[in-house]
Amino acid sequence: MNAAVSKTVNVTTAGTLRTLLTSTEMTTVTNLTVTGCIDARDFKFMRDGITKLAFLDIGAVTVQAYNGTGGTSIATSYLPNELPELTFYKMTRLIAISIPNSVMSIGANAFESCISLTSVAIGKSVTSIGGGAFNGCSGLTSLTIPNSVTSIGSYAFNGCNGLTSLTIPNSVTSIGVGAFRKCGDLASLTIPNSVTSIGSSAFYGCYSLTSITIPNSVTSIGDNAFDGCRGFTSLIIGNSVTSIGSSAFYGCSKLTNITFPNSVTSIGDYAFSNCSGLTSVTIGNSVTSIGNSVTTIGSYAFRYCYSLTSVTFGNSVTSIGSYAFNGCSGLTSVTIPNSVTSIGDNAFNGCSGFTSLIIGNSVTSIGSSAFYGCSRLTSIYSYAITPVVLSSGVFTSVNVYACTLSVPTGSKSAYQAAPIWGDFNIVEITPTALPTLVSESVNIYPNPVLDGFYINGLEESGTLTLTDLSGKELLTKQVKANDYVSVNFLPKGVYVIRLITTNGTIERKVLKK
Repeated sequence: MNAAVSKTVNVTTAGTLRTLLTSTEMTTVTNLTVTGCIDARDFKFMRDGITKLAFLDIGAVTVQAYNGTGGTSIATSYLPNELPELTFYKMTRLIAISIPNSVMSIGANAFESCISLTSVAIGKSVTSIGGGAFNGCSGLTSLTIPNSVTSIGSYAFNGCNGLTSLTIPNSVTSIGVGAFRKCGDLASLTIPNSVTSIGSSAFYGCYSLTSITIPNSVTSIGDNAFDGCRGFTSLIIGNSVTSIGSSAFYGCSKLTNITFPNSVTSIGDYAFSNCSGLTSVTIGNSVTSIGNSVTTIGSYAFRYCYSLTSVTFGNSVTSIGSYAFNGCSGLTSVTIPNSVTSIGDNAFNGCSGFTSLIIGNSVTSIGSSAFYGCSRLTSIYSYAITPVVLSSGVFTSVNVYACTLSVPTGSKSAYQAAPIWGDFNIVEITPTALPTLVSESVNIYPNPVLDGFYINGLEESGTLTLTDLSGKELLTKQVKANDYVSVNFLPKGVYVIRLITTNGTIERKVLKK
């Protein structure tokens, strides 16, 4: 290994750094300290002219404006107090650098592909880190982002797979598209309450992350934001998020439960697809529910969530996208509320554990193969007086002759005359006997439980029934608001609570520890 060669230079006139080093020093200097004033021409010289530069201290320099063609990029105008675009682009030998406190911005791709860079001291005046600024800096293991930074640009730290922990300061308001994409070793992350948006693919492929809290300040989670974070076991979403983008948490296979706030109105396509360990979905105060504020559940949103055992839709859901719950073989029953008007193609295709199905009275279309493969279905309730026209293959694999179809009184003949519906074993039931889902906000707490739980938000008394996931009844009692229910007799596990009131049925799920 060649010995370190150090050099200290004071630049009195910006743009003249190259005149202060000999031709020999240009090919031998490894450690350089620069003081005085420099501009984009000097940065270009450091990048292209000092071939073995590994340690650079520019902490005391002043960066001046420059207009001309001799800078670091094709630009002809460079601002003062910035590291310009492509400042140290592909300086593969650069190991450490100190950025002066006077610098206010780090330009796009400033350190891109500096694969040996392990240490960066970012000055205390930097407000923005440009797009791709540290893209591909795979050797970077730690980083302190100062409190002055307000924005982190797109792909700013993409591919920094050596980063293990990161604290984003309270000054940052936005995390750009792909900002920390493929930071595979990132195991610890704190997002502050100042952040309002998390860009698409911001943490894509950060597979070492085990938990994340989305603060209350965030209003949107972009497409693929945490796609491939397969180490996730815990997720909390703040109460201001209104939209969860497509594939936002795709493939987070170790995630077991999710808490959605009531602010969420849309769950994007593939949002939680392939979250194979997911058993509990919470929106607002409702365990395993897709809550009363959500209006749209995207296509493939929960596809292949094999471990999901219970889903209750809130009364604001209007559409269930194609393949939304495709392959959720752990589901045993589902209630489609009266608010839903459309069920997409293959929405519940492959839900082989289904034994019962309730369809609300506003459904006007059921897509092709919507319940294909639900071979264990033995009971269907349909609220609609006029039977919905079914697309092809809706109930393929269902033994329609052994499955009881309950319909409102007076509508049996219409169902008997309708294609496919007419093949079921049809019985009439008065509408009041049909199970209903109320929108009441009921909270079971604490959850998980140890010895027992309280019931909060119940507006009237009702009958509580507690069953295991197979449907075996373990407890029945009359309850009212704020009652305490002891479950110290139960072993550890997941249980289903049904509260039957005059307004309808409320279903929750609890975890007994």
